[in-house]
Amino acid sequence: MKKDDRYYPGNDRRYGDLSEDQIPLTESLMDCMERVIPLWEYGIKKRIKQGDDVLVVAHTNTLRGLMQVIDNIGEEDIKEVSMPSSIPFVYNFDSDMKPLLPAEGKLSQAHTSGVFLEKPGLLKEALKRNEEWDKIVPGSTFGQTIEVRKRVSTLEDSLLKLKEEQVAAAGLAAMIVDPDDDGQLIVTGMAEPKEESVVFEEFYNQTSEAEITLNIQKAGGSGFVKQGESKDPVVVFIRHGRTPHNNLGLFTGWLDAPLAPEGVEDAKNGGRLLKMHGFEFDVVYTSQLGRAIDTARKCIDELDQSWLPMVKSWRLNERMYGALTGKSKQMIAQEYGEDQLKKWRSGIKIRPPPVSSFSLNYPGNDYKRIKYVKDLRISWMETIFRSVEAKKFQVHRKFPKTESTWDCMQRAIPFYTERIVPEAVDNGKRVLISSHENAIRGILMHLCEIPEEAMKQLNLPNGVPLVRILC
Repeated sequence: MKKDDRYYPGNDRRYGDLSEDQIPLTESLMDCMERVIPLWEYGIKKRIKQGDDVLVVAHTNTLRGLMQVIDNIGEEDIKEVSMPSSIPFVYNFDSDMKPLLPAEGKLSQAHTSGVFLEKPGLLKEALKRNEEWDKIVPGSTFGQTIEVRKRVSTLEDSLLKLKEEQVAAAGLAAMIVDPDDDGQLIVTGMAEPKEESVVFEEFYNQTSEAEITLNIQKAGGSGFVKQGESKDPVVVFIRHGRTPHNNLGLFTGWLDAPLAPEGVEDAKNGGRLLKMHGFEFDVVYTSQLGRAIDTARKCIDELDQSWLPMVKSWRLNERMYGALTGKSKQMIAQEYGEDQLKKWRSGIKIRPPPVSSFSLNYPGNDYKRIKYVKDLRISWMETIFRSVEAKKFQVHRKFPKTESTWDCMQRAIPFYTERIVPEAVDNGKRVLISSHENAIRGILMHLCEIPEEAMKQLNLPNGVPLVRILC
């Protein structure tokens, strides 16, 4: 390949950190395999030694290169090793990082110690059969069962059904039959049907790109700055798309609620809006909650930048609502009173009642957080209690059992100033932050010097990018 070729990797900014000498113009199979060796020695192998389970998603020849290193496969034998698409191939290791031989009856392949989690032959036959049916009847699902993953939990499903029934009941209650009118149905109290609001379509169709300016106020300043070029240093905040909890008016906090279908569209629309303005990014920061991670992914997919590095931190999580988690505003108002609910929602430094150590909503009972959150101080009381219960020593971190908005800010702001700024902003990188309303509000309060009493007026819509040009 020549350097003026349209497919020359040097023209792709994802390889911008490589020198000209490092960018290949062509590769042999051996070249491809050899470049994965440093990744194995200094990355993957190190993580496995630390006790991590590692998932590697890559390409046929790079995966064969890893298998060659792991099993010490010769140059001739590696030709007999294949890697079918989308079929997991699992390795287990002993304490010396030697691959364990597969158990009898497990499906492996010659020269390797890994195990397939699926029988490739049967899977290929099924795919071939589906292809044949698609040729006869396009879109046919004959012979296969398609399971659509629901984006709601059992509780959410029940509440959504209840809400639908209440709406239907309200509609029926508004329908009155006049006995003196020969059975004619008269409908009263029914609002005129509203047209569905399609904000982004109207925005795209009625406003030209030249007419749009994003006015971002400088922190500590009184003026405005113009929208910059896509290559200018920039920080873009985006609140996650809507979830079933949002639609039901439930306090979500650290609950890992998925995006609702309309929340997926929120995220995609945010990405489309950024793409329309030519924004490009170098790094993405997000919380450890799925709705923010999925929003970031959907957004950068629309930007054709799915390869961007993504940094996840619990410090960008939503406020931990304690005992209010998973409850509706109406339930809380009935239990604690409307005045107390307003104090918890609008009071900057007022904490809701905490959850107990035994609650499913306590973050310390989530194995993912127990394993991966290391930047919290140790709770000696929880450590002693859990060590006695497990009959072995277990270090337990001091996960929050409740938080005020102020508490949420005190972890989000330092993450921005002490991690994002020196790591990305000060190096001129373009940053996308996908997070939650209270975490983003806290950072904006710091950046724009917003007084506490004005925080209640700062509302962030789901999936709408907020741009801060860095001057």
